[in-house]
Amino acid sequence: MSGTAPASATPYATFPGPAVPTLAYDSPAYRQAYSRINGMVVVGETLADRHFRRLAELLPPDREELLRLGAMEARHARDFVGCGRNLGVKADTGLARRLLAPLHQQFQQAEAQADLVSCLVIQCLIIECFAVAAYRLYLPVADPYAEPITAAVMADEREHLNYGEQWLRPRFAAVAQQVEACARRAVPVALGMLQELRGDLATISIDPSALVAEFMVLFQESLEAIGYAEAAARRLVNRLATRALA
Repeated sequence: MSGTAPASATPYATFPGPAVPTLAYDSPAYRQAYSRINGMVVVGETLADRHFRRLAELLPPDREELLRLGAMEARHARDFVGCGRNLGVKADTGLARRLLAPLHQQFQQAEAQADLVSCLVIQCLIIECFAVAAYRLYLPVADPYAEPITAAVMADEREHLNYGEQWLRPRFAAVAQQVEACARRAVPVALGMLQELRGDLATISIDPSALVAEFMVLFQESLEAIGYAEAAARRLVNRLATRALA
C-alpha cells in the first residue's frame, strides 16, 4: 500500500466542526504522548495481522482473503512506524503490548476453544470498530505526513470490518448468543485500555470521551449490520458502555 491516498479514500462524510487546533508536533509533550499512542497503533496493527493469519487457519475456504487482510494490517504497522520516524519518535511498544494483552488473550482463548464466532467478533467487529473510530478522530489533527496514510488505512479497516459483518450476517440466528457473550467480555476490556491513555489522547487533540462515543456508534452499526434490530443493538451497546465506564 502506498503511503498516500486521495481524500476520497475515506468512505465517511465530513461535517463542519470546531476549528482544528494548532499543534506543536515537535514539542516534547506532543512527542512523548505520540510515542505511546503510536505504540498502540503499531502493536494493534501487528496483532491484527496475527489474528487474520490465525483466522485463515480456522476458515480454510477464505484462507487467501484472510491472508490478504492480514498482509494489509502488517503494511499499516510499517506505515505508522514511518509516521513516528517522520516526527523523530520511537513507538512505545512495551506499554502497548501490556495494554493490548488482555484482548489478545481473549482472542487466543477463543481460538483454543475453536470459537470462531468470538474470534471474528473480537478482531473484525470490536478491534476494527475501535481502529476506525480512533483514525477518524485522529485524521483532522494528524501531521501532514500522517494525514494521507491515516486516510488510506481507515478505508482499509472498513473493508476488514465488512468481512466480519458479511460472515456473521447469514448465520445471525445461530450465533447471536455467542456474539453477545463475546461482546460482554471484550468490549469493556477494549474500552478499559483508554484509561491509561486519556492524557496522551488529549495531548494529541483527541477527546477520549468522543473516541468512546464514536466507537459505540460504529459498534452499534455493526451489530445492526449482522442482524440485530436497532433497538436491541442500542440496548446492548448502552449496557456495555455503562459496564465499561463504571
